[in-house]
This record gives sequence, structure tokens and C-alpha cells, in this order.
Amino acid sequence: MNVLIAHCVVDYHLMGIPTLLTPRLHIREYTQQDLNSRHQLTQRAFQITCSVDSIQQWLDWTLAAYRGLERLHQPPYGDYLVALRGSQQVVGSIGLVPAMVPWNVFDSTADSSMLDRVTTEMGLFWAIDPDFWGNGYATEAASAFVAYAFETLKLKQLVATTERDNLPSQRVMTKLGMQVLQNPTQEPFWFEVVGLLTYHDWNLIRSKIEKI
Repeated sequence: MNVLIAHCVVDYHLMGIPTLLTPRLHIREYTQQDLNSRHQLTQRAFQITCSVDSIQQWLDWTLAAYRGLERLHQPPYGDYLVALRGSQQVVGSIGLVPAMVPWNVFDSTADSSMLDRVTTEMGLFWAIDPDFWGNGYATEAASAFVAYAFETLKLKQLVATTERDNLPSQRVMTKLGMQVLQNPTQEPFWFEVVGLLTYHDWNLIRSKIEKI
């Protein structure tokens, strides 16, 4: 299994996600100057048709959330821009979101009445512009986020969710060292695949790589 562990430069900024620099990528907060780039990314990477006005509203909310969550000392949920370090060309978006996971669907001994009971986890998500697929940018950006989540946010574990037919995202999960689990049932309908990475497993992987 090929697993990527990030080696990145961190520029700390209060309690939020700092600027993260990987060998090829610059990961940062969105700004008002990113309106057009985000509009294109929303339609191309997230495949959502929307107006520029709706993206402006999203951008205003996102920028306010960065500082609001900081002031409340809450987890730095939200989207962060992914650009190439040299050209600053926007190639994608990455971030953290509360993710509801019904872990009991993987337990054959669980009471049927408890199968839809969820635990809220810290969820990692990413989206890359199709023009830049196949370059490993999703794995590189996600690896930097994973390292920050475990080293600085001190998370116990991190998850990512996707659909059964989204094999590229599942491959990214595997490269990150996640255990990829498929919901053996059809319920709940919105929960199909989850990748799980614990700090313990991530630290073991990192230690092995550093000894090479």
C-alpha cells in the first residue's frame, strides 16, 4: 500500500487552519478576490450549477465563519483553497466538516433499532478541478490536512465519506492510510462508504516512513 505522509511548512494563524505549503501546493483560506475562481470550481469540481451572486453569499458566510469559529475556539470547519505554489493557479478545494457516521451498520451484533444512530466525526473532504485530475493533488492536499489535524488539532481520528461508485476518492483514502469501509446495507441511504484513519494508525505509518 502506498501511503503519503505530508511534509509541509506551516504558517500558524490564530486558532484556524493555517496556510499549508506542500512541495507543489499552497493551501489557504478563501478571500473576496477568489469569487470567480470559486464560481468556476463549484461548477466544475463540485458539479453544482449556481450564480455568481450565490457564490458571493457563500464567500461572505465562509469568511465570517473562519473568524467566528476562531473566536469561539471551535473546530475550523469550512472550505480552503488549493492552488499551485508557483503559478497560484486554483486547482481545488479542501476542508473539514461535521460528518455523521452510523457505525453500528458495521456491527452484525448491533440491535436493529440502533443501526441508524450516528456519531458526529471530524470529516475531511476535497474536490479537484477535472483539468487537474491525475496529478496526485487531492492526495497531497489531503495528506497535509491529515498531518495538521493529528499534530496540531490533536484529533483522535478522522473520516472521509463518499459514494460507492466514486473510486478515485476511495483510492485517495487508501493512499492516506485510511481503512475504507462499505456500508453492507442500503440504509441510511446517504451513507455508502467511509474512510477511517486513527491517530494511532497514522503515527505508525509515519514512523515506518521516517525510518526508511
